[in-house]
Amino acid sequence: MRKLFIKIFDKFLIGLMACTELFSGCETVVEYGTPTADYEIKGTVTDSITSIPIQKARVIVTLTKKYLQQDTTITIVDTLASTLTDVSGKYDIQFKEFPLEEISLKLKVNDEDGAANGGDFASSEKDVVFKSSDLEIKKSGWYVGKATKTQDIKLQTK
Repeated sequence: MRKLFIKIFDKFLIGLMACTELFSGCETVVEYGTPTADYEIKGTVTDSITSIPIQKARVIVTLTKKYLQQDTTITIVDTLASTLTDVSGKYDIQFKEFPLEEISLKLKVNDEDGAANGGDFASSEKDVVFKSSDLEIKKSGWYVGKATKTQDIKLQTK
């Protein structure tokens, strides 16, 4: 009698385990990563008076992040990308960043070779703002899409 009870109880347990496995699913999908988007800033750097393209000007994109730690605000400036303008004064900077509703960037242009490129130019800074509506949405996993801005810059001589 005891053996019969154990056989029936074993079959009941096996059936119960099979049912719970069936309803719970066999696979658990776990995703690791961070949402990212591609950003691109391109344009032309020219002389403000003659409109002649300026080659070998350094274009730098920075992002300022502010964090509140206890009663102190900590500011961190991250350089996201940097490039030199080509012979026709054109630049194209691409980088990846966490997609926010709005990202405010600084675009700084420095004349690194002085008079060698046709003049000694003062540095210039421009604000570039990307909004989530600027993204061409192409979701694929954590990838959100791409946004592009054109920012032409005119440098003044020193």
